[in-house]
Amino acid sequence: TKAMSSAIFSCVPALNLCSNVNYTNPELPSKIAIASSTISCLGSAAIIMSYVTVKEYRTGAQTIILLLAVADFLTSVGYIIGSVNFLNHWGKNATYDCGTFNATCQAQSFLTTWSSICSQAWTCILAAYFLYVSRWTSKLGARALVLSNVLVWGLPLVPVAALLGNGRLGYSITTAAGWCFIQDTSHNESRGLEIILTLVGGKLTEMVTYTIVVVVYIITLIHLWKMHGCGCKKISAEMRLLSIPLAYLGLRVWGTIHFFYMLHLFHKCIDAYTIKVVKILVILQAIGDPGQGWCNAILYIFFSPIYRRKIIIAPLTALASCLVGIAACALQTCAKFSLNINSGGRIISEKTPLLEP
Repeated sequence: TKAMSSAIFSCVPALNLCSNVNYTNPELPSKIAIASSTISCLGSAAIIMSYVTVKEYRTGAQTIILLLAVADFLTSVGYIIGSVNFLNHWGKNATYDCGTFNATCQAQSFLTTWSSICSQAWTCILAAYFLYVSRWTSKLGARALVLSNVLVWGLPLVPVAALLGNGRLGYSITTAAGWCFIQDTSHNESRGLEIILTLVGGKLTEMVTYTIVVVVYIITLIHLWKMHGCGCKKISAEMRLLSIPLAYLGLRVWGTIHFFYMLHLFHKCIDAYTIKVVKILVILQAIGDPGQGWCNAILYIFFSPIYRRKIIIAPLTALASCLVGIAACALQTCAKFSLNINSGGRIISEKTPLLEP
């Protein structure tokens, strides 16, 4: 309805719907986000399991991918919490009173903002690691790994905790699927403050990650091409893993476009065409922002012959063998039972003649 459509954007005073615009089915992106986040949780768990079970292939790149999977898992869990919180709020409050959002909104914003920055940092480290390996060495020092863990997991807590302490984490119209991020500013605050807070909350590191990934990818691609030429198996394997940082760009860019597009709409009338564009961007962001877990699992496990054999084929083969064994035992039991009935209730063994003399 028109009242419910206007109520969604009433959370942001700077946004206004035109008189003939209805924003229908706002819960669809949340449902899509829950599906994408759930698959990402499974994908991240598969990467973690592969690292734990396949010990002989633990290299520096695999360790970084493991840590990236942990960050992506936390991000996906946070997005599930945010989407479920939005759906519950939408179902209980038809007028969408933003004041009734509970502390879950801030908790989800804190978790996803922190874990997203950590994921961006590990993505940059992975891209830089591939460049370092391709040009110099293939070893990752223990001290460098410890230092990276301290900086990546600890440093983002400073700005995120500051935002939480100042009450700046909350509902934001610039995100998708009902997620909470940097709370939208009121009429009394400038749009510049909104942009600064959002950049501090992760958008700046997101755009820096885009730049680093593109530059490192191009440099590494040129270097590997010069070293190995075309059609080499080594370059194929390296480029498959290097595609993990590149996939981040393809998944997260829609959220960045949506963010800047929504900033462009502040204090402007939102017509029906704009709503269609926003819907498309919101759905793409709902798929892409939590999608790094399942995308990395495809690139890291499904496209790797070693991990595909150990993580997928071997368990499926064992399961198939177990099922075949159970079926064989069941058939053998049925055959003995049938033979027992046909022999007048006596149990027939291999040494028992079927016909008495």
